[in-house]
Amino acid sequence: MQKFFILWVSIFALIIGGCAPKHYEISKPKLIVFKTPKIKFADMGYLRYGGENVEVELFTAGVAVEKISIEDKICVHAGCMSEEAFVREYLSSEYPSDILRRILLAEPISDGQNTTESCSGIRTQYIRDDKMDIVYRLKPDEIYFKDRTNGMIIKISDIEENNATE
Repeated sequence: MQKFFILWVSIFALIIGGCAPKHYEISKPKLIVFKTPKIKFADMGYLRYGGENVEVELFTAGVAVEKISIEDKICVHAGCMSEEAFVREYLSSEYPSDILRRILLAEPISDGQNTTESCSGIRTQYIRDDKMDIVYRLKPDEIYFKDRTNGMIIKISDIEENNATE
């Protein structure tokens, strides 16, 4: 009877989970803040990526509450859509369609325009016009994106390791 139960659970898990799990080269726990028109989140999560594919899994009190996967489309709990449609609906229609992917991968946005780099390696971009006022800062341990005009913040920070056992 126990073998029968394990067989059915395995089949069910395969159907629900899909046949081939995604494999990401990097998977890191992060402190993640999303303040956008449709996503309000501040807690721990995982940032996973491999090549151009990116996934952010958001947790609240240890329970997964949202997953944003970017491959050829962007998928969230509500379904999948093109990057352009996602950016238009969840962020701002004024942004380039690849902006979220670039932020999550810590790459320059808007072709790297107005980028400065400090001697400590911190890269900062300022993009200002009548439709956006963006500060985008890349540090070794933090990604920070803020658009004051549209009231948006995306901040992804490394989790400091606690050396309590020492």
